[in-house]
This record gives sequence, C-alpha cells and structure tokens, in this order.
Amino acid sequence: MIDEIENILKELSTEQKNACISSSNVILTACPGSGKTRTLTHRLGYQVLKEPDSRKLKIAITYTNRAADEIINRLEGMNLDLSSVWTGTIHQFCMHFIIRPYAMYSKRLCKGYRIIDEDCKKKYRIKIANDLGIEPHKVDDPFNNKVIRIEYKRLLEKNKEIDFDDILSISNELLDACPFISSNIASIVSSILVDEFQDTNEYQYQILANIYKANKSITLMFVGDVNQAIFTSLGGIAKNKKELESLYETTFETMTLKECYRSTQRLVNLYSRFEISKTNAYSVSKYRDEVGVIQYSDSIQMQDLASEIAKIIKSKLEKGTSAEEICVVAPQWYLLFNLSRKLRLLLPDVSFNAPDISPIKYDPMNPLYLIARLLFMPAGKNVSLRKRIANHLISIIRDDFRINVLDNIQSYDVLKVINSCRYLNADGIICLKGAIDKVFELLKISLNQETSLLESKTSFFDRISSRVKNYNLSTDYESISKYFVEKNGVVISTIHGVKGEEYNTIIATGLLNGYLPHWDYIFDKTKKSYRKLETCKLLYVLCSRAKKNLYLFSECGHRTKGGKDYSATDELLLIKDMV
Repeated sequence: MIDEIENILKELSTEQKNACISSSNVILTACPGSGKTRTLTHRLGYQVLKEPDSRKLKIAITYTNRAADEIINRLEGMNLDLSSVWTGTIHQFCMHFIIRPYAMYSKRLCKGYRIIDEDCKKKYRIKIANDLGIEPHKVDDPFNNKVIRIEYKRLLEKNKEIDFDDILSISNELLDACPFISSNIASIVSSILVDEFQDTNEYQYQILANIYKANKSITLMFVGDVNQAIFTSLGGIAKNKKELESLYETTFETMTLKECYRSTQRLVNLYSRFEISKTNAYSVSKYRDEVGVIQYSDSIQMQDLASEIAKIIKSKLEKGTSAEEICVVAPQWYLLFNLSRKLRLLLPDVSFNAPDISPIKYDPMNPLYLIARLLFMPAGKNVSLRKRIANHLISIIRDDFRINVLDNIQSYDVLKVINSCRYLNADGIICLKGAIDKVFELLKISLNQETSLLESKTSFFDRISSRVKNYNLSTDYESISKYFVEKNGVVISTIHGVKGEEYNTIIATGLLNGYLPHWDYIFDKTKKSYRKLETCKLLYVLCSRAKKNLYLFSECGHRTKGGKDYSATDELLLIKDMV
C-alpha cells in the first residue's frame, strides 16, 4: 500500500503533493495552468489508498458534469477501487443525497415532483407575463418582476414541478427543518472537496456547512481562484477565509499552487495585470522563455475580421499547430455565429468545433435525454461512462418519478436494450422513441399509469419537434449522432465556455465596452468599479487560456441601438505596453 501511495504522489510537484496529503481543512488557491485537476484527482486517490478499508465517501463537487467525468476518468486510469468516491455537480449532489432519499419530509415534494428545464421555465414566465398584461419585451428580465415570480412559484407548486434553483433551496430547507438528514449524510462522508469555489452560491455553502457541522471529522478542501470568479451574475460568491471559518465554525489552512505549467512567462506577466487578488504565479512550462505572439488591434473593421482571423488560423496550421490547439473566443455567443459561418467559407478544408443546435437539448437530469445520449453516443467507447449513465437513468426513474424498478435490472440490461435500437439508416427520432419504449418495457413501466413520466415524454418530444422545425434540423440517425461525439477542429466558444481549458493559440474578438461584460450583466450600471472588476476577471480568464500566442481584437463597426459606435475595452490599456 505504501508503494502505491508513493507511486501516486511521485509525479506531483512539492506544492501539489502538500495539497494532496494535508489532513487540515484547506483553502487552495490555484493559478491558471497549475495542475489543479491533477492535484484534485491525486488527492482523492491518496485518500482512497490511505483508508483502504473505509467505506466512507470521498466527495468531489464540481462546477460542470464535464469536470466530474474528467476526474473519474483519471481515477479509473489509476486502477483504484472507486466505490468510495462520488463526483458530480451541486445539483446532482442534492438530488442524490438529499431530495431523492428525503423527499417525503418536504410538503412540496412528498406527493411527487418533476424537474423542469430552462426552456419550460422561460415558457411559463412569458405566459404569466402575457396573462398579467405585461409585455415580456418591455421588461429587462420578466423573472425580476415580483408579481411574475410569485405566480411562477404558484404554478410550479400546482403542477408538482421544481426547477434547478428549487433543487438547492428545497435541499437547504430540508436540512434546516430536519437536522437528522445532515447527520445521516455526514455519517457516511469522510471528505468533501469543492472545485471552483469562487463560483459557489450561497445555498451551496449553507448546505455543505450543515453537513460538515454534523460531523467535524470530515476534511474540507475549497479549491479555486477568485480572479476567475466570472459567474457572479449567476450567484457565484467567492467567500474569503474569515467568512468560511465563520460559516463552517472551523479553521482553514491556506495553500497555493503558484507554478504555471501552461503559459510562457510573457503571458503570465500579461494576464497577472488583470488580477484582483495577487497570486505570485510564475511559469515553469517547458517553453516558459519563448516569446510567442501577443497582438492587439483596435483598428480592424468588423467586415474584415473573419478574413484577418482566417489568415492567423491558416498561418498557425501551416507552421504545424494542430487545429484543436487553436481557439476563437468572444464574450457572447451571438458574436460568434456569423463569424463561425464566414470562417467555414474562408477555410473550407479546416474542421471547426463550433456550437451546433441539436434537436435534443442537453438535459442531464431528464431520463429521456440520458436514453438519447446512450443511443447516439459511440457504443464501443468509454464503457464505464455508459454504465454510469445507465445507472443514473435507473435512479432518476426510481427516485424522482417514484416508480418501482426491479432490483435485478442492471446497467448492462439497459445498454443492451438501447443498443438494439441502433438503426443507422433510419430516422433518429423514430429510433429514440423505440429505445425509450424498450427501456420502459424492460423496467415494467406503463405510461398509462405513470402520468408524470408520460407528461415528461410528451414535453420532451414536443421540444424536439419545435427545435427541428425552428432550426430546420436533420433527424436521420447519423446526423443526430454527430451531436453526441467529441468534436475535432478549431474551437469556437465564449470566454465562459473555455474556462478551465487551454490552447496553443487564442484569438479573441468583441473586446468592447458593453460586450465585455455585457451591459445586461451589470446590476448597477452607474457603478464603474463593478464593471471594471468584472471586465478584469473576464480578461484574466481569457488571456490565461493561451499557452504561447494571444491575438486580441476590439474590432470597429459595432453599433448600439442608438447608432453609437462601441468603443474598445478600457481595461486593455493595462497591457498596451506589452503588445
């Protein structure tokens, strides 16, 4: 066992190793490119090996499903027993550990419930606004209207529905009302690790604090970087050490990962100018001393932007950079759609990994979406992931929809049934309907008796029909399958979308006041200090994605509704002497 532990730790730097083996409660500040995911993964692996006979759970709460999958995939590569490891988002944590097992203690959930997605939430609130005689387009955000919020909540309770925000608020209410729930959860947990804690909202802090205070032998680790707190508009709060110690009623050791394995020193020096909290980061990458390219332009016309970016992409590809190592970024998606189309025309031989509108919207808490994912994703690859999805599918049907599922039904049975519906020359939606029917048949589910699941199925396919019609999408099996495979090529994404990723070359556009950040995200438009703070964090995330080359554009030609020109982002003056 000692040899196995040493083997796990030997690849780590001193900073990373110390973070892995610490038995204290830790706040770990990790600069960009410092090997954070590696550190988190090895800490979990170290804890598994250190307590080989313990069945207590080591929990890692991530901001995205992708991050959770990445940690599990890396742990599986270590050939460890992962039965005591749980990873997932805070919403998945609340569903798995709080709502599903303890829904009977909630007046709102005890008679059943259905989780609605953002599309349904938007449809409801617009209908309510119309019913009240309020034109939605005359309100900045219809949901910020108090009357609409009250009616929306009343409608959800009437329909026995909850949305994503309810998952957290109801979980918190359950823990407050029934302290034994916190005690029960805490009794089976030995450690909790929170990734990207700067994006954690107040409910998440409170939920985990209730659990921790029920068993203070649990070890805590909060990992993140306040400089990358770009989700404040979604409720993210970067609590400091004093605030965490007060809330959790314990002490925390502060640790840092300052060594950047990603970028040249020149790039580290550049993005460090946007720091709101000093990290003292420095490059230890193998190309730390390379000059690379750092360019900034505020004179390119909007109509010439695609041609200029195409030249950069072509030049990098000719010099041997792979397409997957190039990323085109903008502050918002709508700035990228037309640019993406133009780049495809200018570079017809280059593959692009750009956002596509799928007939089947991403919805990981919907069992029908999970069936679709298993049907259309490659069958022979990542078998462990497919098994996890199948098990998750069974648990949602059993726990969320309160439907009895035979104990002898295994993930393999579900996968076998779904795989039998793969007809590559058939219409994909017909295949999906067949797969859903066969899974229900396997699970002995009669939709005539399960009205909640029937309603979910009806709305699921109504949404598919709407997306196919509105966006003129193809529904043949092969076309839909393309949405469920890992894409290759030059990446096109938003700043928020590339957080956590890295590329040899970053090309950023739309760096304009009012786009970075978007005016809609500024709660009080009179507070210039707030706008500057948010802009610096976005620029910090953007620039720190690059390994060697960074091209920044504040293109000319964008006009406001009032006919005024958008101006270049003021904060870029901080780095003008470096480009």
